[in-house]
Amino acid sequence: MRNIILCLSLFVFTGLFSQNREWILIIPSYRSVEEMSTVDSCYIRVWYAFNADNIDNQNTYVDLQRLEIGKSIIKYYSYFTFNSDSLCTIWRKKNQFAQSAPRRLGPGGKRPDHWSEYKYSEYFTDFTKNKLTEYSRMPFYMRTSNKQSSESIPIQKWEICTDTVSLAGYVCQKAICTFRGRKYEAWFTMDIPINSGPWKFRGLPGLILKVTDSKKEYSFECIKIEAFKNKKPIKMYDYKSYRKTERSELLKYQKMIHERYGKIIYKPLELE
Repeated sequence: MRNIILCLSLFVFTGLFSQNREWILIIPSYRSVEEMSTVDSCYIRVWYAFNADNIDNQNTYVDLQRLEIGKSIIKYYSYFTFNSDSLCTIWRKKNQFAQSAPRRLGPGGKRPDHWSEYKYSEYFTDFTKNKLTEYSRMPFYMRTSNKQSSESIPIQKWEICTDTVSLAGYVCQKAICTFRGRKYEAWFTMDIPINSGPWKFRGLPGLILKVTDSKKEYSFECIKIEAFKNKKPIKMYDYKSYRKTERSELLKYQKMIHERYGKIIYKPLELE
């Protein structure tokens, strides 16, 4: 009975049809940023436009994402979501007696009210444990089904090419790889000798500033790099309530959400 009610709720409240008959998956309620704790210190922060139509206009991004690099922890997450949570936390403190609170505030890209795992997942790479963990925050009516999945830190097998280009003020070199069912083209800079990059990409002799897949369905492009003399905290929520699962099961669950309730043909980053 509980599952039937959940399905009916999702059917009724998932959202309205858009012109291309795709349903809107309602974003979850905000989280108080005051509930986060420091797990490391960040000495460099990289900002990436995710699936941008126009790199100079954040309103055309699917998301604005940040890579925070520490000594033992690397965090990758949505800045749009974090900023919204921060603004909602401030709003709640100023409106303590309000019966309800906004679910989202601030910039949100071209689909601000639509849930996507790329906007509502956070990735923590822990070098002390050789683990990468994804914490996936589900749509509003599935909020009790939040999940976490850990795997050994993935490293792509790159082929480095001789092509060069300038990105974000840095000379970058091309590299290509195949990773979990997709072919990728990446651009990295030797000027910043850090073998990291957006999402799960890493393993090149310099910071990865841009990645696109061969089908042009996904792209990450650096728009800004910050280096800190006084390190900034890398913060993390308490994810104990997030149910542990295998990566393959998490992918199946996310696929089910998009296809059953979002009414779309799902084309995830990871095809295998």
